[in-house]
Amino acid sequence: MKKKIILIDGTFCLYRAYYALPNLINSKGYPTGAVYGFINIFNKIVNMNINSYFLIIFDTKGESFRKKIFSKYKLTRVNMPNNLVIQIKPLYKIIQAMGYNIISIKNTEADDIIGTLSIYAEKKNYLIFIFSLDKDISQLVTKNIKIINPINYSISGPQEIYNKYGVYPKFISDFLALSGDSIDNIPGVPGIGAKTSQKLINKLGNLKNIYHNIKKINNISFRGGENIKKKLIKYKKLVFLYHKLTTIKTNIILDQEYLNFKTKIKPKKNYLKYLFKLYEFNKLINK
Repeated sequence: MKKKIILIDGTFCLYRAYYALPNLINSKGYPTGAVYGFINIFNKIVNMNINSYFLIIFDTKGESFRKKIFSKYKLTRVNMPNNLVIQIKPLYKIIQAMGYNIISIKNTEADDIIGTLSIYAEKKNYLIFIFSLDKDISQLVTKNIKIINPINYSISGPQEIYNKYGVYPKFISDFLALSGDSIDNIPGVPGIGAKTSQKLINKLGNLKNIYHNIKKINNISFRGGENIKKKLIKYKKLVFLYHKLTTIKTNIILDQEYLNFKTKIKPKKNYLKYLFKLYEFNKLINK
């Protein structure tokens, strides 16, 4: 049986925990909701995947390569609330005291770290489960790389991704480049939505194939083929820029300690108990 690796999108889980318990504070007035919520989410996924290796991946401040090539990338996102920012360091301390590795690299998005770890682990014959709700992550899915939905804990493989987005995982970045991604402020091609993008991809393939066979668009059975062709030609340069933005990197340079999936940090139980007392997580102390 293949060994399992669970890659956790820490940034997503942090936000989810924060908005689930936004007003939780200890007796000293220190906000603790995001930390407490995160640990509960993490404990649940650990208990569901005993004897697996876990890595928690976080975004960091700084400009990724995407921001450098497209200044409007994620421009519509609001800044992280200050009472969430101040909970990040305590959370890191607790996770490491529990005996788990955290990975964050300056100017590198968590998606790219997750992508690199996933492909590396697949080549090493592991089963990989990514705990995330980011649609970009869907492009990584194979028979050995799957997604765990953090909302309902359902598992998605290639067919589930197709059922959800109308294209298979290897075409997700092409799909998002054409149809856009409002969460990351990627416009896509004006007037070409999800349905048209699905049909173009399923009939012609990836972006390169679509443009190579652009004259065949009129033969595809949907309305406005000539208009769609004109839009694709007009926005060609931007579409390939968007494709760079929506494509997850899988070649990030990582320390060997993160690539050795047989090891983890030694837990510091006394320090963990101290931290739980400090933040008044009484139920967690008993566990």
